Amino acid sequence: MFKSKVSQAIAAVALSLGAAGAANAFVITAGDYKFTIDNFDVGNVGYPTTNGLVCQTTAECDTASLGATGLGSVDTAGIFSVALITNTTLNTNIFTKGVDGYLTGVFGNLLDQKVENACFADGTCLAQAYSVGGYFNLYQNSDDYNPALGPLGSLNSEIYPGITDGSLYLSGVFAPGGVLAGDLTTSYLSTYNTSTFAGAGQGFLDVTGGSAYAQFNTNALMDANGNMRDLFLDVTFNDVNGVASQLGWTVSSTGAVTGKVGEVPEPGSLALIALALMGVGAATRRKS
Repeated sequence: MFKSKVSQAIAAVALSLGAAGAANAFVITAGDYKFTIDNFDVGNVGYPTTNGLVCQTTAECDTASLGATGLGSVDTAGIFSVALITNTTLNTNIFTKGVDGYLTGVFGNLLDQKVENACFADGTCLAQAYSVGGYFNLYQNSDDYNPALGPLGSLNSEIYPGITDGSLYLSGVFAPGGVLAGDLTTSYLSTYNTSTFAGAGQGFLDVTGGSAYAQFNTNALMDANGNMRDLFLDVTFNDVNGVASQLGWTVSSTGAVTGKVGEVPEPGSLALIALALMGVGAATRRKS
């Protein structure tokens, strides 16, 4: 009888954890992890295609730009969705988009402080943009993002309909001085073809808030200048199928955010709950 009651109690707890997991399935335990993301970016790619240095301050880059993003002085901003969270140590998926809900976010306030081109005889150039600043906010939502809304100017104020009205899961900033040794200001480095806009970007991130802040605030990764950071972002982008530009964006992107979680076990471990329930049951039995 006692074993039956304990089993029923554990089953009930397991069911309740399963229900909680549907809303918080991205609570993860110790080990390495990787966020696989997809996103749409609006970027200021309207610089002259002349060989060499185009600009070397944020003011000069604003003046040099021939194209307007509609975001004022902001040169890169966008929306993103987490497709998968994987614990690479345990080789297990922690979160799958659409199965465990949705994690969607906004990023922005990246300002170009330097742009330089390496141009070729065919007229194409490889541009390298050094950006400063930058933030990201990630929210728990019941639906995925809607890129058809386009790059709203409200991204300047970190607001995007259908994303920022959710529950804040994680927020952070692009870490200054993370990507280039000896450069203490650049927080994001991107390289792209000025004809196709295909390219890649990278930067380190420091978390600043959200319900998962304690888990991801680990300072476990060393940047190019020896500073310890929480996360590393690596993305590739293009508009090869024209979908992004048709929706008003510059490019669509895929990428990964990697790092480590804190050595804190997941709340509500079934093994601990089982032991606790058995202990309570045994104490009750002795009392009877």
